[in-house]
Amino acid sequence: MSKLSEGEQLFASFRSSAEKGDIQKAKSLLTQLKILMTTFDSLPPMGAEGPNAARERTLARDVMEVAVFLSAREGDSDAFQRHMAQLKPLCMDFVSQLPPSPNQSAVLGLNLLFLLVENRLAEFHSELELMGDAERASECVMFPVRLEQFLMVGSYDQVLAARDHVPHEYYKYFLESLLDTVRDGIAECSEAAYSELSIAEAQKMLRMDQRSELEAFVADKYPEWELTADKIIFKAPEACKKSAEIPSMRLIAECLSYATELERIV
Repeated sequence: MSKLSEGEQLFASFRSSAEKGDIQKAKSLLTQLKILMTTFDSLPPMGAEGPNAARERTLARDVMEVAVFLSAREGDSDAFQRHMAQLKPLCMDFVSQLPPSPNQSAVLGLNLLFLLVENRLAEFHSELELMGDAERASECVMFPVRLEQFLMVGSYDQVLAARDHVPHEYYKYFLESLLDTVRDGIAECSEAAYSELSIAEAQKMLRMDQRSELEAFVADKYPEWELTADKIIFKAPEACKKSAEIPSMRLIAECLSYATELERIV
């Protein structure tokens, strides 16, 4: 059996294991595939042409796409970045030679979502600019684009609602990290704006169905908050305490006095 045929058989097992969620087996098969693919001269950095070049590059691309999904499922951001870096040359340098990938839009959108979670917005927009019109119009790509727009205008409730409408199953793993960040932002704003908040309203704002979810969130992130039977009592943030100590009216009066004197001089 040729190395290429062996690789194609291994890939079938690898993809099946990844889809079933058998992460350890999938990672073991991925290691075997990576070792095998080092024998393919058609792949970067060699890039040699040959009778099997297109098949080898297609196999390598498909392997790396599933590796990207596997890394997302595992929540391994370092592995995700490595696999994306290995996938990009295959997609960009040999795009005219390879058959279209059914996973292309999902991979592009997943990468955008990862960059958004990491708050790497410059890279987010750079990646978006490199895409064609058809890719940008796909739902998998539009999903993180809409999320970024919601975040920019402070529509946190729409970000939280997005978890019910993910376009691809692997998006939910990175999305959870973004939702945690958004919940922290809502909690900090609530703490600064209110002295207390009803349990029902807090659950609604944080999109939590059960009181137990709210209790776990508070215990983990904000243990200084006091939970009663029907409300949360906030401890005022230090920044708010300090701002309350600023003699606002005296400063306003002094500024007006200075302005009046300057007007007389002029």
